[in-house]
Amino acid sequence: MKNLLVKTVLSLSAIFLSLTLLAQEYTFKKVREIRVESLAEVGIRDYDPKRDLFVGFIDKRSDGIELAVFDANGKILASQKREGEGPEDYQSSALAMGFSPEGDVFVQTSLELVKYDTQFKRISKVKFEPKTTVVVYSGPRSKFVPLTRGNDVSFIVNGSNLNSRGFNDTPKKMDMIDYYDAGSQIIKSVIPLSSRKVFEGIEDEVFPVNINPIFSIDSRNSNLYFTTSIDNEITVYNPINWNVIQRIPVKHEFFKALDDIPLREANLGPMDKPPLFSRNQEILKFDSDLLGLIYVKEISEAANELRKTNGETFWMFDPEFQRIILFKNGVQLPGELAIPSGLIQMTLPNNRVLVKVVNEEEELDYYPFEIWELVEKQAAPKSVKLSTD
Repeated sequence: MKNLLVKTVLSLSAIFLSLTLLAQEYTFKKVREIRVESLAEVGIRDYDPKRDLFVGFIDKRSDGIELAVFDANGKILASQKREGEGPEDYQSSALAMGFSPEGDVFVQTSLELVKYDTQFKRISKVKFEPKTTVVVYSGPRSKFVPLTRGNDVSFIVNGSNLNSRGFNDTPKKMDMIDYYDAGSQIIKSVIPLSSRKVFEGIEDEVFPVNINPIFSIDSRNSNLYFTTSIDNEITVYNPINWNVIQRIPVKHEFFKALDDIPLREANLGPMDKPPLFSRNQEILKFDSDLLGLIYVKEISEAANELRKTNGETFWMFDPEFQRIILFKNGVQLPGELAIPSGLIQMTLPNNRVLVKVVNEEEELDYYPFEIWELVEKQAAPKSVKLSTD
């Protein structure tokens, strides 16, 4: 069955994008397209610049998840189903994956970390006892985040933007990061939710919605950039001792839930209906002094019902609702960015991002991605008055 995607880049989106970027010092410029020759859904989770390879998965639904390696143009170089009970397999749904420094592939579940070569032959496996088990019904949701290098790797166990916390629990009892400590070979927990400024004053109150950890690591110095799905700060940690290195304030254009601090249940909308409030989604660590935060802006109940009536894309997966805040040297830049053609999947070298295309209107026999580059906007040339003498 062909992959049905909707191809619509509306003039309204272009207008929205141009208005959004007026106050920005940077803009996104499309560099090129990537076509993965697959009719099934494709996810890409990491990139190896030395070999110009991507790693990710192909979701073949009832036939299972295949781990896959792709070349720079999207050609599938290797793919293999590896969830199962065999000696080469992992035994729980994969939460994260990525390349090792040596070019092998890490696949991490709630129970184990498996290292494969690029043909998905098992090299090693580390098993651990989790504090909570997370199940996802697709391929790995995020890039694997190692905290140390070498043969014995410490790593974060719970995936970025995955809920693994207790529901209806108090912030004081909820640690946001679980990590495997290679030295002691046990799971440790850090960053209590009560330490976040938006929860100060309500540490002992039961909070009625899920709060997800969101994080990314700086590959140059291994510093961890952390926030939560409802938060107005990005905190930079040293993951060796978990000391705070820097606090970066965040000001969203559309985030009513953060209008009152500490958080108020009334700002989140009705608890007996699907949540429609804004949420942080991903931290983008570029290979320069730039940092990005993706969030999904809120939608009204009436607008959401109209979208459902019209058969439109679920609002959280619509590029129109995805906003990108930029920071330079820890200071937020004015304005917010958007990419009208799709959703950002990950950062790439040279201040680029990989975008998964959505809203395509024709039947395709490939799965489309795009690469966009973050570039400085050119200053408008000054007008010069010429003398007529």
